[in-house]
Amino acid sequence: MLLEVEMRKKREKTREMEEQLRADRAALEAMENECLMLMSERDDKITEKKTVDKLVADFLQADANGDFEAQKAMENQIVALISRNAGNTGPSGGGS
Repeated sequence: MLLEVEMRKKREKTREMEEQLRADRAALEAMENECLMLMSERDDKITEKKTVDKLVADFLQADANGDFEAQKAMENQIVALISRNAGNTGPSGGGS
């Protein structure tokens, strides 16, 4: 009888530990998915910043050279970039 009680306690403890393990694995997977999403967002923002930085540098160079046609083309690119991002209001998702 005492052995049965001990075995029952061990089975219950094992069951509780297995449930906790499943919950911990699910939480870990959710955190990994969030991490991947955040890294992807970061990479997108870095890429966009590099694009904007290059556009600004090219615009300033065209301005220094008096190349008004190049400036006008870059203005159009800037407007397109701003228009594309106009709906994005940040991580809250208030945009597009």
